[in-house]
Amino acid sequence: MDRRPSLLTTAFLLLALCGVSFAAGAATQSAAHPKEGNEDVYKYLNPFVDALAIIREKYVDVDKTDPKTLVYGAINGMVNTLDPFSQFMPPDEYKDMQTETSGKFGGLGIEIAVKDERLTVVSPIEGTPADRAGIKSGDKIVKIEDESTAAMSINDAVKRLRGKVGTKVTITIVRDGIAAPFDVTLVRDNIKIESIHSYMLPDHIGYIRITEFIENTTDDFVNALHDLEKQSPLKGLVIDLRNDPGGLLNEAVGVSDYFGKKGDMIVSTKGRSENQTQEFKASDGDKFDYKKPVVVMVNEGSASGAEIVAGALKDWKRGVLIGSKTFGKGSVQTILPLDNSDGAALRLTMAKYYTPSGVCIHGIGIEPDLDLHDHDLTESTVSIYTKQMVEKFAEILAKEGVSPKSEAELDAATMNRFIDYCLKNVKKTDKDELLKDEDYLKDSLYVELVREEQGEKDARLSAVLNDKQVKVAEEIIENGGKISPKLYALYPKRKDTSIAGEKKLEEERNKNKQDDGE
Repeated sequence: MDRRPSLLTTAFLLLALCGVSFAAGAATQSAAHPKEGNEDVYKYLNPFVDALAIIREKYVDVDKTDPKTLVYGAINGMVNTLDPFSQFMPPDEYKDMQTETSGKFGGLGIEIAVKDERLTVVSPIEGTPADRAGIKSGDKIVKIEDESTAAMSINDAVKRLRGKVGTKVTITIVRDGIAAPFDVTLVRDNIKIESIHSYMLPDHIGYIRITEFIENTTDDFVNALHDLEKQSPLKGLVIDLRNDPGGLLNEAVGVSDYFGKKGDMIVSTKGRSENQTQEFKASDGDKFDYKKPVVVMVNEGSASGAEIVAGALKDWKRGVLIGSKTFGKGSVQTILPLDNSDGAALRLTMAKYYTPSGVCIHGIGIEPDLDLHDHDLTESTVSIYTKQMVEKFAEILAKEGVSPKSEAELDAATMNRFIDYCLKNVKKTDKDELLKDEDYLKDSLYVELVREEQGEKDARLSAVLNDKQVKVAEEIIENGGKISPKLYALYPKRKDTSIAGEKKLEEERNKNKQDDGE
């Protein structure tokens, strides 16, 4: 049977839907290889159109051969061959993305990416269902509702994780240090991102937490800092970028600018096209007092825009970095709406960014100046967090009128009741493991009691004031922005097992030296 008429009709439809993308590709190719590039595109486009026509004519289930579904599926497959951060966004997903960067969207409150070929949590968003359930940066999501994520794209995962507010979704987690995978059931909620949280710590030290770089983050950051300075002259500033997955490049540049001297390189981007090769330098506008120390807190959930800020302040020697090595997302995605579609778009990696010292940290991350060791929770403690036992027992205590002024007032009898409550309600929980983490659990229970009685804002402040890493940051500021020998002794640098990462970093340094003519 001759398929030619259908093939021509399908080809016309394909080009009508995707013509701009093909044109852009051809233009890019023609700049370097005018004829060869075009020939390659059309040589491989022909069998694609042929396959599309065959499917349209012969596939057994006619309802699955809608041309839009097939073409969108093909685009999605093509983009998935590039990297974990490039995405094809159908109209509904594009709208969701626009809502997300403006600060409000539905779901669980986690940023996810593909890392080491596995669906990985970049970071939980503070105060969301995922955060309250104890989801951590680096957790591998191996199943969603008992379906393996092994061959699942980011788009497919997001569709399965999001849903109607109030509905439940169960994910299966693999976590380093925990022997077996475990399930976490989360209740979907409306997620409102508050980018900035600020508090005055003891001894006139300012604290600003940036949860994500969304629209107006720079303005909100500067306003928060000015409000702190109005309360009292600041001795120094703590910037908390832990579990900050990044966001908008211009907002990360804006926050960095507030700490740099005029002309200081903040970040540079390099891509294939000229407009993707840019340099962002500090302006001569309003600045934080250069004489006052700054401590930047990072961890493995600090990615992208958070790494821009951390990398700039570290390279300028303007801030001391403490925590653990960052995620290592040093690529820049650009949103490209697709004309001749019904509102679809591409999120395409078009450049990589480089710190002021000229290093691309993509896939490597940024090493802190002081390597703080997070508390490794036992399997039993992880289990009770995922079952939200802390929140549930706090509700019980609040109804009984328990209202401690500090975690120290949670006496042994109350903690014994809590541990017994966990043993009764969570299967396979070991008492000795819970007792090992008793101090950590006591802090968490106190924060939840504050949340029950005084609300979210006071609970967050209590969590900050009881955070051992924040206390380390305060100590560094009290020491004039210098890490004392005592702290180095308490927190020795962990052995870096990422041989490939170190090799790549060394290659980048050598390449930069050659480019600079050294």
